[in-house]
Amino acid sequence: MDLQRNEQFAKKLLEYEKIRITEKELRKIIPVSDYEDYYNIVTELVKSNIIIPVKKSGSNGMYPPLYKRYSIAKPENQYDELIPEIRLLHYKLNIEGYLANPEKYQKHKPWLLPIDDFLKHNSHKLKIPLSINERSFQIFRREKALREDKELAAVLSFNPGLIDALNYYLTPEPFFTYNIADINIMESINDNNRDKGSTDEWNVLIIENKDTWYTLKNIMSPKRNRLAGVRIDSLIYGEGKKIARKADSLTEFDKSFFRNVKANYYYFGDLDYEGIGILYDLVNVNPKLKIELMRPLYIAMLKTAQGVDLPVAKEKQIKKAEEVDWFISFFEPRYQSLIMGILEMGRYIPQEILNNGDFSELVFSKGG
Repeated sequence: MDLQRNEQFAKKLLEYEKIRITEKELRKIIPVSDYEDYYNIVTELVKSNIIIPVKKSGSNGMYPPLYKRYSIAKPENQYDELIPEIRLLHYKLNIEGYLANPEKYQKHKPWLLPIDDFLKHNSHKLKIPLSINERSFQIFRREKALREDKELAAVLSFNPGLIDALNYYLTPEPFFTYNIADINIMESINDNNRDKGSTDEWNVLIIENKDTWYTLKNIMSPKRNRLAGVRIDSLIYGEGKKIARKADSLTEFDKSFFRNVKANYYYFGDLDYEGIGILYDLVNVNPKLKIELMRPLYIAMLKTAQGVDLPVAKEKQIKKAEEVDWFISFFEPRYQSLIMGILEMGRYIPQEILNNGDFSELVFSKGG
Protein backbone atom coordinates (compact mmCIF):
# COMPACT_ATOMS: atom_id res chain seq x y z
CA MET A 1 0.00 0.00 0.00
CA ASP A 2 1.15 3.54 -0.74
CA LEU A 3 1.25 5.01 2.79
CA GLN A 4 2.03 8.56 1.65
CA ARG A 5 -0.88 8.51 -0.76
CA ASN A 6 -3.24 7.17 1.91
CA GLU A 7 -2.10 9.88 4.31
CA GLN A 8 -3.06 12.48 1.71
CA PHE A 9 -6.53 10.95 1.39
CA ALA A 10 -6.85 10.85 5.19
CA LYS A 11 -5.90 14.54 5.39
CA LYS A 12 -8.55 15.46 2.79
CA LEU A 13 -11.17 13.52 4.73
CA LEU A 14 -10.30 15.27 8.00
CA GLU A 15 -10.63 18.62 6.19
CA TYR A 16 -13.98 17.61 4.69
CA GLU A 17 -16.66 19.99 5.95
CA LYS A 18 -19.22 17.28 6.79
CA ILE A 19 -19.06 14.47 9.36
CA ARG A 20 -20.86 12.00 7.05
CA ILE A 21 -19.76 11.17 3.51
CA THR A 22 -21.41 9.06 0.83
CA GLU A 23 -19.48 6.43 -1.07
CA LYS A 24 -19.96 8.47 -4.27
CA GLU A 25 -18.46 11.55 -2.55
CA LEU A 26 -15.65 9.32 -1.29
CA ARG A 27 -14.76 8.43 -4.88
CA LYS A 28 -14.16 12.11 -5.63
CA ILE A 29 -11.67 12.35 -2.77
CA ILE A 30 -10.02 9.05 -3.83
CA PRO A 31 -9.88 9.49 -7.62
CA VAL A 32 -8.41 6.11 -8.65
CA SER A 33 -9.80 4.41 -11.74
CA ASP A 34 -9.28 0.79 -10.66
CA TYR A 35 -12.11 -0.32 -8.33
CA GLU A 36 -10.03 -2.95 -6.55
CA ASP A 37 -7.37 -0.36 -5.77
CA TYR A 38 -10.11 2.03 -4.57
CA TYR A 39 -11.62 -0.74 -2.40
CA ASN A 40 -8.26 -1.46 -0.78
CA ILE A 41 -7.71 2.24 0.03
CA VAL A 42 -11.17 2.55 1.63
CA THR A 43 -10.60 -0.65 3.62
CA GLU A 44 -7.26 0.70 4.86
CA LEU A 45 -8.88 3.97 5.91
CA VAL A 46 -11.49 2.00 7.86
CA LYS A 47 -8.75 -0.05 9.58
CA SER A 48 -6.96 3.20 10.46
CA ASN A 49 -10.18 4.55 12.05
CA ILE A 50 -10.28 7.49 9.64
CA ILE A 51 -13.74 6.52 8.43
CA ILE A 52 -16.39 4.30 10.02
CA PRO A 53 -18.96 2.39 7.93
CA VAL A 54 -22.61 3.27 8.43
CA LYS A 55 -23.75 -0.35 8.21
CA LYS A 56 -27.46 0.37 7.94
CA SER A 57 -26.81 2.36 4.74
CA GLY A 58 -26.43 -0.90 2.83
CA SER A 59 -24.07 -2.05 0.08
CA ASN A 60 -23.02 -0.07 -2.97
CA GLY A 61 -23.81 -3.10 -5.16
CA MET A 62 -20.22 -3.58 -6.29
CA TYR A 63 -17.83 -6.50 -5.69
CA PRO A 64 -16.13 -6.53 -3.31
CA PRO A 65 -18.85 -4.43 -1.63
CA LEU A 66 -18.47 -1.15 0.22
CA TYR A 67 -21.07 0.65 2.29
CA LYS A 68 -23.09 3.53 0.83
CA ARG A 69 -22.19 5.93 3.67
CA TYR A 70 -19.33 6.46 6.11
CA SER A 71 -18.72 8.65 9.16
CA ILE A 72 -15.48 10.62 9.33
CA ALA A 73 -13.78 10.18 12.69
CA LYS A 74 -12.56 13.74 13.20
CA PRO A 75 -10.48 14.31 16.35
CA GLU A 76 -12.22 16.58 18.83
CA ASN A 77 -9.24 18.86 19.26
CA GLN A 78 -8.56 19.51 15.55
CA TYR A 79 -9.92 23.06 15.89
CA ASP A 80 -8.00 23.96 19.05
CA GLU A 81 -5.40 25.85 17.03
CA LEU A 82 -8.12 28.17 15.74
CA ILE A 83 -9.09 29.44 19.20
CA PRO A 84 -6.30 32.10 19.41
CA GLU A 85 -7.28 33.34 15.91
CA ILE A 86 -10.92 33.65 16.89
CA ARG A 87 -10.08 35.63 20.03
CA LEU A 88 -8.24 38.19 17.87
CA LEU A 89 -11.28 38.92 15.68
CA HIS A 90 -12.72 42.45 15.63
CA TYR A 91 -15.19 43.00 18.46
CA LYS A 92 -18.06 43.62 16.04
CA LEU A 93 -17.84 40.00 14.90
CA ASN A 94 -19.49 37.09 16.72
CA ILE A 95 -16.43 35.97 18.70
CA GLU A 96 -18.43 34.00 21.30
CA GLY A 97 -20.33 32.22 18.57
CA TYR A 98 -17.15 31.17 16.80
CA LEU A 99 -15.48 30.07 20.06
CA ALA A 100 -18.45 27.80 20.66
CA ASN A 101 -18.34 26.55 17.07
CA PRO A 102 -14.79 26.78 15.66
CA GLU A 103 -15.80 24.49 12.79
CA LYS A 104 -18.10 27.25 11.55
CA TYR A 105 -15.23 29.74 11.85
CA GLN A 106 -13.12 27.48 9.64
CA LYS A 107 -15.92 27.43 7.07
CA HIS A 108 -16.54 31.21 7.24
CA LYS A 109 -12.85 32.12 7.23
CA PRO A 110 -12.43 33.00 3.51
CA TRP A 111 -15.08 35.73 3.81
CA LEU A 112 -14.58 36.57 7.47
CA LEU A 113 -10.89 37.52 7.28
CA PRO A 114 -11.36 40.32 4.67
CA ILE A 115 -14.19 41.74 6.80
CA ASP A 116 -12.08 41.50 9.96
CA ASP A 117 -9.14 43.21 8.25
CA PHE A 118 -11.36 45.98 6.90
CA LEU A 119 -12.95 46.62 10.30
CA LYS A 120 -9.52 46.83 11.93
CA HIS A 121 -7.73 48.99 9.39
CA ASN A 122 -10.37 50.84 7.35
CA SER A 123 -13.29 51.37 9.73
CA HIS A 124 -13.18 55.14 9.01
CA LYS A 125 -14.37 54.36 5.45
CA LEU A 126 -17.57 52.92 6.89
CA LYS A 127 -18.68 56.38 7.99
CA ILE A 128 -19.69 57.14 4.40
CA PRO A 129 -22.66 55.00 3.27
CA LEU A 130 -21.99 53.18 -0.02
CA SER A 131 -24.22 51.21 -2.33
CA ILE A 132 -24.15 47.45 -1.81
CA ASN A 133 -21.98 46.82 -4.90
CA GLU A 134 -19.58 49.67 -4.07
CA ARG A 135 -19.05 48.36 -0.52
CA SER A 136 -18.71 44.83 -1.83
CA PHE A 137 -15.91 45.80 -4.20
CA GLN A 138 -14.25 47.96 -1.56
CA ILE A 139 -13.94 45.02 0.86
CA PHE A 140 -13.81 41.90 -1.32
CA ARG A 141 -12.72 43.21 -4.76
CA ARG A 142 -15.90 41.53 -6.07
CA GLU A 143 -18.68 44.00 -6.71
CA LYS A 144 -21.57 41.49 -6.51
CA ALA A 145 -20.44 39.34 -3.57
CA LEU A 146 -22.62 41.04 -0.94
CA ARG A 147 -25.66 40.78 -3.18
CA GLU A 148 -25.24 37.29 -4.63
CA ASP A 149 -22.84 35.00 -2.73
CA LYS A 150 -24.70 32.51 -0.49
CA GLU A 151 -21.67 31.66 1.67
CA LEU A 152 -21.11 35.33 2.43
CA ALA A 153 -24.82 35.67 3.24
CA ALA A 154 -24.36 32.90 5.85
CA VAL A 155 -21.44 34.82 7.38
CA LEU A 156 -23.52 37.99 7.64
CA SER A 157 -26.40 36.02 9.19
CA PHE A 158 -24.12 34.51 11.85
CA ASN A 159 -22.74 37.93 12.83
CA PRO A 160 -25.63 40.05 14.16
CA GLY A 161 -25.25 43.74 13.46
CA LEU A 162 -22.59 43.24 10.79
CA ILE A 163 -24.83 44.44 7.94
CA ASP A 164 -25.50 47.67 9.84
CA ALA A 165 -21.78 48.04 10.58
CA LEU A 166 -20.88 47.74 6.89
CA ASN A 167 -23.18 50.74 6.25
CA TYR A 168 -24.36 50.00 2.71
CA TYR A 169 -27.65 50.74 1.04
CA LEU A 170 -29.64 48.64 -1.41
CA THR A 171 -30.34 49.99 -4.87
CA PRO A 172 -33.91 49.26 -6.00
CA GLU A 173 -34.76 49.26 -9.69
CA PRO A 174 -34.62 52.91 -10.84
CA PHE A 175 -36.51 54.80 -13.46
CA PHE A 176 -34.69 54.83 -16.78
CA THR A 177 -33.94 58.55 -16.60
CA TYR A 178 -33.40 61.03 -13.78
CA ASN A 179 -33.38 64.75 -14.58
CA ILE A 180 -31.15 66.89 -12.40
CA ALA A 181 -32.30 70.10 -14.07
CA ASP A 182 -35.88 70.98 -15.07
CA ILE A 183 -36.22 69.94 -18.69
CA ASN A 184 -39.58 71.75 -19.04
CA ILE A 185 -37.88 75.08 -18.37
CA MET A 186 -35.18 74.30 -20.93
CA GLU A 187 -37.75 73.36 -23.59
CA SER A 188 -39.68 76.54 -22.90
CA ILE A 189 -36.55 78.64 -23.32
CA ASN A 190 -35.70 76.93 -26.61
CA ASP A 191 -39.27 77.31 -27.91
CA ASN A 192 -39.16 81.07 -27.25
CA ASN A 193 -35.70 81.39 -28.80
CA ARG A 194 -36.22 79.03 -31.72
CA ASP A 195 -35.74 81.81 -34.31
CA LYS A 196 -32.93 83.46 -32.36
CA GLY A 197 -30.41 80.64 -32.80
CA SER A 198 -30.41 79.48 -29.18
CA THR A 199 -27.37 77.39 -28.33
CA ASP A 200 -28.65 76.02 -25.02
CA GLU A 201 -27.70 72.37 -24.70
CA TRP A 202 -28.60 69.49 -22.38
CA ASN A 203 -25.82 67.22 -21.08
CA VAL A 204 -26.81 63.61 -20.43
CA LEU A 205 -24.62 61.05 -18.66
CA ILE A 206 -25.32 57.40 -19.55
CA ILE A 207 -24.22 55.03 -16.81
CA GLU A 208 -23.79 51.30 -17.49
CA ASN A 209 -24.54 49.95 -14.01
CA LYS A 210 -27.41 50.56 -11.61
CA ASP A 211 -25.41 51.14 -8.42
CA THR A 212 -23.38 53.98 -9.91
CA TRP A 213 -26.54 55.52 -11.42
CA TYR A 214 -28.26 55.37 -8.04
CA THR A 215 -25.26 56.87 -6.21
CA LEU A 216 -25.00 59.86 -8.58
CA LYS A 217 -28.77 60.32 -8.47
CA ASN A 218 -28.50 60.76 -4.69
CA ILE A 219 -25.51 63.11 -4.82
CA MET A 220 -26.33 65.41 -7.73
CA SER A 221 -28.92 68.19 -7.64
CA PRO A 222 -29.72 71.45 -9.49
CA LYS A 223 -27.21 73.20 -7.24
CA ARG A 224 -24.59 70.42 -7.40
CA ASN A 225 -24.63 69.57 -11.08
CA ARG A 226 -20.97 69.55 -12.15
CA LEU A 227 -19.28 66.16 -12.33
CA ALA A 228 -15.52 66.23 -12.91
CA GLY A 229 -15.97 69.70 -14.41
CA VAL A 230 -18.84 68.78 -16.76
CA ARG A 231 -22.37 70.11 -16.16
CA ILE A 232 -24.76 67.18 -16.10
CA ASP A 233 -28.50 67.74 -16.59
CA SER A 234 -29.78 64.14 -16.79
CA LEU A 235 -28.66 60.68 -15.77
CA ILE A 236 -29.62 57.62 -17.80
CA TYR A 237 -29.28 54.08 -16.49
CA GLY A 238 -28.05 52.18 -19.54
CA GLU A 239 -28.85 48.68 -18.23
CA GLY A 240 -25.74 47.13 -19.70
CA LYS A 241 -26.12 46.33 -23.39
CA LYS A 242 -29.71 47.58 -23.62
CA ILE A 243 -28.60 51.17 -24.22
CA ALA A 244 -26.90 50.11 -27.48
CA ARG A 245 -29.86 48.23 -28.95
CA LYS A 246 -30.96 49.03 -32.52
CA ALA A 247 -34.70 48.68 -31.90
CA ASP A 248 -36.05 51.50 -29.73
CA SER A 249 -32.63 53.09 -29.98
CA LEU A 250 -31.25 56.05 -28.08
CA THR A 251 -31.94 58.14 -31.18
CA GLU A 252 -35.67 57.36 -30.93
CA PHE A 253 -35.56 58.06 -27.20
CA ASP A 254 -33.83 61.39 -27.88
CA LYS A 255 -36.56 62.43 -30.32
CA SER A 256 -39.42 61.65 -27.97
CA PHE A 257 -37.93 62.57 -24.60
CA PHE A 258 -35.85 65.68 -25.27
CA ARG A 259 -37.89 67.00 -28.21
CA ASN A 260 -36.71 70.62 -28.62
CA VAL A 261 -33.55 70.22 -26.53
CA LYS A 262 -30.16 69.65 -28.14
CA ALA A 263 -28.65 66.80 -26.08
CA ASN A 264 -24.99 65.94 -25.70
CA TYR A 265 -24.42 62.42 -24.44
CA TYR A 266 -21.55 61.16 -22.28
CA TYR A 267 -20.98 57.48 -21.54
CA PHE A 268 -19.45 55.88 -18.45
CA GLY A 269 -19.15 52.09 -18.00
CA ASP A 270 -16.94 49.27 -16.78
CA LEU A 271 -13.42 49.31 -18.16
CA ASP A 272 -13.42 45.92 -19.87
CA TYR A 273 -13.98 44.52 -23.35
CA GLU A 274 -17.73 44.39 -22.82
CA GLY A 275 -17.96 47.99 -21.60
CA ILE A 276 -15.85 49.18 -24.53
CA GLY A 277 -18.05 47.19 -26.91
CA ILE A 278 -21.22 48.75 -25.51
CA LEU A 279 -19.89 52.27 -26.09
CA TYR A 280 -18.63 51.37 -29.58
CA ASP A 281 -22.03 49.93 -30.56
CA LEU A 282 -23.87 52.85 -28.97
CA VAL A 283 -21.97 55.37 -31.08
CA ASN A 284 -22.39 53.37 -34.29
CA VAL A 285 -26.10 52.64 -33.78
CA ASN A 286 -26.78 56.36 -33.19
CA PRO A 287 -24.63 58.22 -35.75
CA LYS A 288 -26.70 61.42 -35.58
CA LEU A 289 -26.22 61.85 -31.82
CA LYS A 290 -23.25 63.48 -30.18
CA ILE A 291 -21.89 60.75 -27.87
CA GLU A 292 -18.57 60.98 -26.03
CA LEU A 293 -16.96 58.84 -23.37
CA MET A 294 -16.83 60.49 -19.94
CA ARG A 295 -13.05 60.58 -20.03
CA PRO A 296 -12.44 62.19 -16.59
CA LEU A 297 -14.30 59.36 -14.84
CA TYR A 298 -12.32 56.66 -16.67
CA ILE A 299 -9.11 58.43 -15.64
CA ALA A 300 -10.38 58.55 -12.04
CA MET A 301 -10.98 54.79 -12.26
CA LEU A 302 -7.46 54.17 -13.55
CA LYS A 303 -5.93 56.25 -10.78
CA THR A 304 -7.99 54.54 -8.08
CA ALA A 305 -7.02 51.12 -9.49
CA GLN A 306 -3.31 51.73 -8.92
CA GLY A 307 -2.05 49.07 -6.49
CA VAL A 308 -5.44 47.32 -6.36
CA ASP A 309 -5.75 43.57 -7.03
CA LEU A 310 -8.31 43.91 -9.81
CA PRO A 311 -10.90 41.19 -10.46
CA VAL A 312 -10.56 38.68 -13.29
CA ALA A 313 -12.63 39.64 -16.34
CA LYS A 314 -15.81 37.72 -17.12
CA GLU A 315 -15.37 34.71 -19.36
CA LYS A 316 -16.31 34.63 -23.05
CA GLN A 317 -16.00 38.39 -23.58
CA ILE A 318 -15.59 39.29 -27.23
CA LYS A 319 -12.23 40.95 -27.81
CA LYS A 320 -12.21 43.23 -30.86
CA ALA A 321 -8.94 45.01 -31.54
CA GLU A 322 -10.61 47.74 -33.61
CA GLU A 323 -12.91 48.63 -30.70
CA VAL A 324 -10.04 48.73 -28.20
CA ASP A 325 -7.87 50.84 -30.54
CA TRP A 326 -10.77 53.24 -31.03
CA PHE A 327 -11.42 53.46 -27.29
CA ILE A 328 -7.83 54.09 -26.17
CA SER A 329 -7.38 56.74 -28.87
CA PHE A 330 -9.28 59.13 -26.60
CA PHE A 331 -6.56 58.90 -23.93
CA GLU A 332 -3.00 60.08 -23.51
CA PRO A 333 -0.24 57.47 -24.09
CA ARG A 334 0.32 56.82 -20.35
CA TYR A 335 -3.35 55.95 -19.88
CA GLN A 336 -3.38 53.91 -23.08
CA SER A 337 -0.60 51.74 -21.63
CA LEU A 338 -2.48 51.28 -18.35
CA ILE A 339 -5.69 50.29 -20.13
CA MET A 340 -3.95 47.80 -22.43
CA GLY A 341 -2.03 46.31 -19.51
CA ILE A 342 -5.23 45.68 -17.55
CA LEU A 343 -7.06 44.17 -20.53
CA GLU A 344 -4.15 41.96 -21.61
CA MET A 345 -3.79 40.58 -18.09
CA GLY A 346 -7.42 39.45 -18.23
CA ARG A 347 -8.49 41.93 -15.55
CA TYR A 348 -11.04 44.74 -15.53
CA ILE A 349 -12.12 47.79 -13.54
CA PRO A 350 -15.80 47.87 -12.56
CA GLN A 351 -17.57 51.20 -12.18
CA GLU A 352 -18.02 50.35 -8.49
CA ILE A 353 -14.34 51.08 -7.85
CA LEU A 354 -15.55 54.70 -7.66
CA ASN A 355 -17.98 54.89 -4.77
CA ASN A 356 -20.18 57.40 -2.99
CA GLY A 357 -17.19 59.03 -1.28
CA ASP A 358 -15.24 59.38 -4.53
CA PHE A 359 -18.15 60.89 -6.45
CA SER A 360 -18.89 63.28 -3.60
CA GLU A 361 -15.42 64.74 -4.23
CA LEU A 362 -15.97 64.86 -8.01
CA VAL A 363 -19.32 66.67 -7.84
CA PHE A 364 -19.25 70.46 -7.54
CA SER A 365 -21.81 73.21 -7.25
CA LYS A 366 -22.77 74.93 -10.48
CA GLY A 367 -20.76 77.96 -9.47
CA GLY A 368 -17.74 75.86 -8.50
